[in-house]
Amino acid sequence: MNPEEKLRHAIELHSHVLHSETQAISARDLSTIEGILAKKDESLKILLSAKDDLGQDYETSNDLMQLFKQVVKHQQKNTENFRKLHIQESESSEAGKPSDTFSDRVSRAYRK
Repeated sequence: MNPEEKLRHAIELHSHVLHSETQAISARDLSTIEGILAKKDESLKILLSAKDDLGQDYETSNDLMQLFKQVVKHQQKNTENFRKLHIQESESSEAGKPSDTFSDRVSRAYRK
């Protein structure tokens, strides 16, 4: 597989992970979100490695740049939706109830 194909494959992989994350956020499934965060970290490492292997050449490809823009837009949308979910969950929880540590971890992940 040449470096451009490797990058395309990495973008597609990361896009699939983001889609799974979108579904988990919509379902308000925090345990699934936690598992997806680990997968997302791994797919992002693969994506960045593939990008580094290709070097600056990806910037000359309109197709690859469009794919990158779509991934970034998808991530931004997921982050926004998760923040909305977190706000809703916080508002619906009982006053004075201690924070769930898992919820706190996921919140911190989306604030980065």
